[in-house]
Formats: sequence, structure tokens, C-alpha cells
Amino acid sequence: PDPRDPRGRRYRLGVLLAIAVLATAAGMRGYAGFATWARTAPEDVLAQLGIRYRRPSEKTFRAVFSRVDPDDLNRRLGAYFTAHATRLDPAGLVPIALDGKTLRGALRAKAAATHLVSVFAHGARLVLGQLAVAEKSNEIPCVRELLKLLPRRVRWLVTVDAMHTQTATAKLICATLKSHYLMIVKSNQAKLLARITALPWADVPVVATDDTRDHGRAEQRTLQILTAARGIGFPYAKQVIRITRKRLVIATGQRSVEVVYGICSLPFEHARPAAIAAWLRQHWGIENSVHWVRDVTFDEDRHHAHTGNSAQILATVRNTAINLHRLDGADNIAEACRTTAFTADRRLDLLNPQIPSSQAC
Repeated sequence: PDPRDPRGRRYRLGVLLAIAVLATAAGMRGYAGFATWARTAPEDVLAQLGIRYRRPSEKTFRAVFSRVDPDDLNRRLGAYFTAHATRLDPAGLVPIALDGKTLRGALRAKAAATHLVSVFAHGARLVLGQLAVAEKSNEIPCVRELLKLLPRRVRWLVTVDAMHTQTATAKLICATLKSHYLMIVKSNQAKLLARITALPWADVPVVATDDTRDHGRAEQRTLQILTAARGIGFPYAKQVIRITRKRLVIATGQRSVEVVYGICSLPFEHARPAAIAAWLRQHWGIENSVHWVRDVTFDEDRHHAHTGNSAQILATVRNTAINLHRLDGADNIAEACRTTAFTADRRLDLLNPQIPSSQAC
């Protein structure tokens, strides 16, 4: 819905959003960049977007985007990209990660910076939506609200960090969404952690090993898995996992060992060790493929837009640009932005990734 009075509208809301997404896909970082893109775009490109005379200014983008409903925009774009993600993960169980990010530059008078929680599809590497954490609240209720927005026709495998290992969240995932979870257990669930650590892990064989070498570190992760007994004391838990991480800093020779525990609502026959290891590793794709890209490629943490809904809308625009590049096959988003910036037609085709009509939301 357009928040403006119908009288005096010069540009349709969809046109302004399209320009913002294409400008961001070309590496622009905010309202001034959107206006520069519109000012320098060829006339035939603007004509295809519906602009034939005066081009929108920075003031226009700033005034409109601060008033757009961010939750409504998130719902519409989320439904679109969810249809793509479920098509790209046809196995019947779509793994998704949920995690939060603070927009550090979007400080507001007498209030904290905007904090957003996003949902990210492991396989498709697409952001399926985001919500802002309410004032004087935290991520836990926000994650539950975000989960309620997911379509019920899809079976999800939800991966979360230890903060969200909550009974109510587990019941929402398994009972309401008819889906499954993979959760990390730490000291915020002290009694559950004590029960898990007391299990006879010394007698449990290693069932999966994963070695990686990156960023100057060599890391080995091993998994031990037990079928959850009824006394584990957490709803729907079927498997208990022990993850041991052995890390070596190559330059200094420093070694460290970390032991982490997890629980999964899928039984062994439906979640083999290799699958659990992959889900645990891919959970952090939301940090590497979304949060890091928004911070480094789009310099999000230094962007100060905070008036009205600006911060959340701009974050949604960045997510959308990243998603469209990924649907176009790009792996390096920074390189894709540079290529788009020097393309004569400004990559209008990015706005139209094909989707089967049977999958449309």
C-alpha cells in the first residue's frame, strides 16, 4: 500500500522500489545513490520502469520510504522468495536459519539502534523475511512471530542458536508448523544442559567428522549422537548431539577445543549424522552470506538512515538485491554489483526471475 495521498503523486510506489532495488544491485548504498542511479540511467531504461519525464530525487526516496509499511513489504517479498526457496529445495524438508543483526548506524533519539531478525534458507541462500525487534524486548518473541509468517504447507527444518532453545519455540515449530528443529543447548538452559552432559558420551562413537581450513585456521569438527530418552526433558527432542571443535591457528600454533551440545526433533532414520553436520555448518550461512555482505559490500553499519521506517526498508531492499543476484547465479555479490553498474540496460532482467506458477504465493 502506498502511504502517500493520491493527489500529487508523481511516481508509483512500485517504480520507486524497483529503482531502489536495481540501484542497490549496482552497489548503491542509500537514498543519494538511488537518486544518482535515476539521474544517470538511460531514458529507455526509465521508460520501461514507467518514468518518462522528471526523474525522482533523493528527497522523494527519503520521504516515501520512511513511511512505507516494512512488515507488509517483508510479507510480500518473503512470500515471493519463499516460493523460489521451496522450488530449489524440493526434498520435502527446507532448512532455514534464524538470526539477528543490529543496524549500528541507525541510532534513534533516546532509543537503541534498530535490531532485525532474519530467516535464511540454507540451500537456496535466500533471505525469506525479516522483522524488527520491538522496543524493550529481545529476539525470542520476534523469532516466534517470524516463524508464524512461514507458510504451513512447507515442512521446515529450523536451526537456531542457544538463545532460542526455548520450550515455547520448540512447540511452535513442531506442533503448530508441523516442522522440525535443530537447536544448540548452552547454559541458558542449565538443567537441560546438565542432563545432556551427564550422558555416557565416553562410550559413544564418533559418527561424523568434518575438516576445514580457512581464514588462517584449521578446524576439525566431530559429532557424537544419541537417541534422546524420554527423560531428556525437552519437547519433541529425538536426538542429542555432541559437537567437538578442535581449532588450530596456523600462524601462531595456538590450539583450542570447544564442546557444544545440540538437540534435534527428527529421529535418526530421517536425520542422519551427515545431514545434521551439514545443517550445523550451513546455519552460519546467514552470517557469511547475508550479514557480512550487507556490512562489507553495502556498508550497512555506517548508514545513518533512521527516520520513520527507513532503516528497516533499506535493509529489506539490500536483502532483495542480494537475493536477486543469487537467483541470477552470482556467488560473489560485490563482483555482481560492479558488473551490474557497468551494464548498459542496468540489468532490468534481475527484476524478473522466472518462477513456476504452481509455486507462486
